[in-house]
Amino acid sequence: MEALRFRDTLINDYHGLAIEDVFNGREVRCSSGSCYAIESRNPISLGARERERATAAIFCDISLIRGIGPATRQRLEERGYRTVPDLLGHPRYRREAGRLLDLVAGGDTRELVNWIERRHRQSDPLLLEASRFHAPEDFAFLDIETLGLSSRPIILIGLGRVERDSIVLRQYLLRSIEEETAALAAVLPDLEAERTALVTFNGRAFDLPYIRDRLTSKGIPATLDLPHFDLLRFSRRRWRGYLPSCRLGSLETAVLNITRTDDLPSAMVPEFYETYLRTGNPGPLIPIVEHNRQDIISLARLFALLRGDDRTAATEEASIPEMRQNRDEMRSQR
Repeated sequence: MEALRFRDTLINDYHGLAIEDVFNGREVRCSSGSCYAIESRNPISLGARERERATAAIFCDISLIRGIGPATRQRLEERGYRTVPDLLGHPRYRREAGRLLDLVAGGDTRELVNWIERRHRQSDPLLLEASRFHAPEDFAFLDIETLGLSSRPIILIGLGRVERDSIVLRQYLLRSIEEETAALAAVLPDLEAERTALVTFNGRAFDLPYIRDRLTSKGIPATLDLPHFDLLRFSRRRWRGYLPSCRLGSLETAVLNITRTDDLPSAMVPEFYETYLRTGNPGPLIPIVEHNRQDIISLARLFALLRGDDRTAATEEASIPEMRQNRDEMRSQR
């Protein structure tokens, strides 16, 4: 009921206005038509590319080589095989060690990520270290808003890219359902750009498959086979047991010290957008755009924190009462 009252207030407040009166955006045209793009900029602290650090982290983990489990790793290390390059002198493991060294030398992050995920969990911290082969400008922070959970149009595609010390958000908003094809076509070059690495929150299960499905339905060819860092998995590994929930909203409050006001629940996005379609009133679009914008900002900050780049967020994390209490309890049991 509260969300519906909020919707009615927005309708009243923005009666008679057009989208262009409410949002500072521009029309984007492509061969598939046009859509409306809203751009904003927010500060971000993301570490620079560190190839040597990423290389060292990978080379120190000889269990990345097939056939080397914990017991075998211990025996090999006792015999002096402590790094992947050391295994070049081993008759059994040298061939696969050479393949991994070639991947690292070539900087093929997509294949490196796939390699690590075959040997470790998809939440392994080594994957975050592998992300340091990329410059901050390579990362694409993605979040979408849809009219349903499957086979319904995407109504807003939000994409953030780092430019110097800021994250620049471009939100492709559909003024009508017919503009979905144009929005997909407009965002695709960014996602398929050379060296791009995708960062999402639950995007492996939702955002990326959804985009692929909608591209297929529109007959737009795309592979979108790019390195993908899904922060839901890393967040669960780091904070499960410390926090009651690892939803993005919960992490915002407990870890990033962010409190949203007048936030629109994701489940209400279809209702608000359909109200806009029905009335032509842009008011109900405002919380949809703001919800998406904040999701991407939080996504970027969470990525920086998980990698250890955002020292401000790390300080805020240490103040979580539940986390301090659990850590104290664990120490007392040692």
